[in-house]
Parts: sequence; structure tokens; C-alpha cells
Amino acid sequence: MSSNVNWPRTDNFIKNAAQKTYIGAKGIYTSFEERLFNGKTDPDVLSYYNEFDPYFNTFSSCYTVWDSLRSSNPGNTLGVAQLLDLLSGTKIKSWDIAIQVVYNNTTTQYKSLLPHHRTPFQTGQINQRVTALTNLITAMGTDASLAAIKTSVSAFLTQLNAAITLQHSQLLGINTAITNLEAAIGTAADIAFGIFGKFVTKFASTPKLIDAFFPVNLLQNLTQLTFTSTLTNNTPKEEFKRKLDITKFQLRITLVGAETVNGYFTNGITNLPEVGAKVITIPPNSVKEYMLVDAGYTDEKRHFYVVKTGTTDVSIVIDIIAEN
Repeated sequence: MSSNVNWPRTDNFIKNAAQKTYIGAKGIYTSFEERLFNGKTDPDVLSYYNEFDPYFNTFSSCYTVWDSLRSSNPGNTLGVAQLLDLLSGTKIKSWDIAIQVVYNNTTTQYKSLLPHHRTPFQTGQINQRVTALTNLITAMGTDASLAAIKTSVSAFLTQLNAAITLQHSQLLGINTAITNLEAAIGTAADIAFGIFGKFVTKFASTPKLIDAFFPVNLLQNLTQLTFTSTLTNNTPKEEFKRKLDITKFQLRITLVGAETVNGYFTNGITNLPEVGAKVITIPPNSVKEYMLVDAGYTDEKRHFYVVKTGTTDVSIVIDIIAEN
């Protein structure tokens, strides 16, 4: 007889983590591949590596195609692929949290707003995401307590529709890239979860040894790698403090808004860069990657600040990503 209670131990925790964002999936699968490769002197681990490697290569190929579309910047506006990534990784999370402040996620009001939680905004083709946004706007209706959220969702949908119009001839390619990437993420997660089961058998009496082969911090989100904020004034804002390996990591910054933003590292004692220190200039409505050293990072300067130079509000998303 089946149970109505979900048992987390039978959930594919790898798939749950990898499906949150495409960038997150890249970090998870790349780390898992490297850990298996480094353990290949063990015949069992070698067989696990050989099993996962072709699926990792398929995922990597699909990711490269999607990322090339995401990195393209048509004119002075964010592209469709970039906006879909922003929607799935940042926007729906902030809207969901804001809605739950008004209506608990167990209420009928919440379920009428987000009947399938965040999934319709994080997976599927372009028209499906547009439909999800439109349905959310309609469901909020004239509810005054949701007015600010509705304004935010409506503004994002307007921006997405504008990008769709601009990139009309490229939409089929973007949809195909999304479909292929999501399929590759799911398949790789199934294979990795199967390998996890083999590790459980291999290390049944010493299961903590399994940790060495899985990126636990990425799977459990113990280390924050994405930082989001809205800049409303021209005061420097500290986004994060991290010790980072300049040979392995860089910053991918998404800026939504019409103003330029400067970014830089300091020692944390001051919120301003030293005279002559390196500063990166982040252009309006852009997605770009930046080397840590170009922003002035050193082991003594680990505090990353951003400061807006104009008068209107902007939203910024900073991802710490592994270099290609």
C-alpha cells in the first residue's frame, strides 16, 4: 500500500538541486565528474566514471549551446535566454517569498496564485514561461496586498516580451537549446543518482566516505554563490565576502536597469576602492563575466562592493562561477 507521506530518502536529491538553475547544474556535474576522475585508481570508481562521463559530455555540449545564446546581447537589452535564466534563478524565488509573506503556502489563496509552485517559471519553452507569468498576473487581480508584486511581475513580462520581439528569428534555437539542456540535466541526474546507490553499497559500513565523491556544498546549497539586490541610491553596497581561487572562479553579473554600476573588492575596513585600485564597470542591461583580479581581488581584499552611478533603480545578480 502506498503512503501519502513523502520520504526524502527516495527523492533524487541530485535532480532536485540540478534543476534549480542551469548554472547550478553545471557546477554540480563538473564537480562530480572531477571527483570521479580523481578517484579512478579504484576500479569501482573507474567504472562509475566511465558510466557518468558520456552523460556529462552530452550535458556540457547542451550547456555550451544554451550559454552561447544566453551570452549574446542584442542591442542594449537583455536577451531572451538571459531573462529566462533570471526568471528561473532569481525572479520567481523573490516573488514566491513575497507572496508567502501575504499568504502562507498552505492557503487556498497561495495555491491559486502558484498552483505548481515555481516549476512553470523554471522549466519549459518560452511560450510556457510567458503563460505562467500571465496566469500569475491574472490570478493576483486587484488584490491590493499583492499590488507591488504584480507591478514587478508585469514589468518583467513586458521586458521579456520586448526581448522576444527583438529575437523573434532566434526563438526556435533558444527553445531547442532549453529543451535539450533540460533533458540532459534530467538524464545526468538519473545516472548520478544510480551511481550514488552503488556508492551506498560499496561503503555500506562507512557511508561518510561517499562525501568525497559528491559536491555536498552545491547539492545542499551550504555555500551561497548567487547574490541579488536592488540598488536604489548611490551608496556602496557590500554584496559578499569570500576567499576565492582566482584561477578557478570568476563573476558573472546580470544588471537590469538603465544605469551603470561599478564593482570592486576592498579589505572591508572601507567601502571605497583605494586610489588607483582596479574597478569593473558594469554596463546597463547586460550579462557579462569578469575576472576576479580585474575587480581588484586579493587575499587581503575579499569584500565585493557595488555602487550605482545614476539616479534610477537597478537590479543586480552576481553569480560566482567556475571558469570555463
